[in-house]
Amino acid sequence: MCASGASVVRACSPAVRRLGARQTERAAALRVREMELVDIQSAAAVAAAAFEVELVDREALRRWVERLGHPLATDPGGAFIAEHDGRIIGVAEAIRRERLWCLSLLAVRPGVQSAGTGRALLEQTMAYAAGTDAGLIVSSNDHRALRLYAQAGFSLLPTFEAVGSLDRRALPRPDRGVAERGSGDLEALESISRDIRGAPHTPELELAMRSGARLLRLGDRGFALAQPGMGVWLLVARDEQAAVALLWSTLDLTGDTERIGVRWITSGQDWAIDVVVRAGLRLSANGALCVSGRPGPLHPFIPSGAFA
Repeated sequence: MCASGASVVRACSPAVRRLGARQTERAAALRVREMELVDIQSAAAVAAAAFEVELVDREALRRWVERLGHPLATDPGGAFIAEHDGRIIGVAEAIRRERLWCLSLLAVRPGVQSAGTGRALLEQTMAYAAGTDAGLIVSSNDHRALRLYAQAGFSLLPTFEAVGSLDRRALPRPDRGVAERGSGDLEALESISRDIRGAPHTPELELAMRSGARLLRLGDRGFALAQPGMGVWLLVARDEQAAVALLWSTLDLTGDTERIGVRWITSGQDWAIDVVVRAGLRLSANGALCVSGRPGPLHPFIPSGAFA
């Protein structure tokens, strides 16, 4: 960084010019295009690296390929990659569900952030929002991503995450109305998601259940998906009492693990904060739910990190 002052500015000018030239060259060499099926493995590796996930085995790679392959299959017009000198350095995917647009993924290879790649990818995915009037993005704690989404016009709702081991002594008596369901019930859940989040989750629920998630339903009041050994994948309810019952049942279903996670709890979801604190999980601030337009009350609601 150059300090202020005329003499210092003159001394730094050649360096500043060289930096500007390099940035111009990078921008000129950057190419953003629609993703193709052949790109998925390379794009998955970039995304995993951006989130500091090591693809140590075939199963880890398979999960990331499946993660990227779903939006590409359902919304090919919203999937893009960024290339520099023929090498994939970024990936972004957006989905449209009725009137709702969601950014499913935005990742840039470590070491090349802050060079305009993320902005270029976001612009392409936002062009895919035509015909929608509301949008959701689940953001990490990365300051560059948060700044980018704020500049794009999204309201940022700070979120909390709770992780750790479940204190089973805190589990209340199971609510008899909460029952595990199969994939045959998914269409019946559409009105719940539509009322709370603005659009159905049906294709994403199918994906999650194929990957091992288990569906819990409390009549027409709400539903949740548990990822055994991991945590809460999604929770949508029409009232807080139903949401509390579903969250306790979901935590119970995740099993005994030190890595239970309940993430993306927005401020105002005190029902969820109360449950995770009583359950013995460690609570901390992390990331944001970014909102544009009026998708729905988003309450009671714990979004899917990948599909909001």
